[in-house]
Amino acid sequence: MSRPPRCILVSLLSIAWAVPAWAGAQPDAPTVEARGKAWGIVTNQAVTVAGHEFCKHFTMAWRDQPGSDRYTLAIRERPSARWGSLIWIENGQQRVLQLQLPPARAGLKALAESAADTAYQSILDIERQRRLLSDADLAPDEF
Repeated sequence: MSRPPRCILVSLLSIAWAVPAWAGAQPDAPTVEARGKAWGIVTNQAVTVAGHEFCKHFTMAWRDQPGSDRYTLAIRERPSARWGSLIWIENGQQRVLQLQLPPARAGLKALAESAADTAYQSILDIERQRRLLSDADLAPDEF
């Protein structure tokens, strides 16, 4: 009897939608202003309990940022028992923020709120650079 091959299951453990205000009001017929708006998604690819707690607090703080519903983020984690977890946040194919979670979960909420502010400012800085730097030989994500 043959055994099935072993495989690694990679899943998006939780997806948090940043839903615009009009979505709950009139789902069938959005207004003209709302049709062009996109929804931002924050994917959580954390492995540990501390990583999930960080993602929960980060997502709540991220939703409070003005205009955060325009961006899609991926939060990834690489755990280590000795040093804590390495967390990085990506927007598109670009790493926006990288930080180390401590082994103890005491200050994760403050760290996540600070990370949300820093990631938002980094994304805004990247957008400003893209508007200022335009080169015909480079694609928008190649500078």
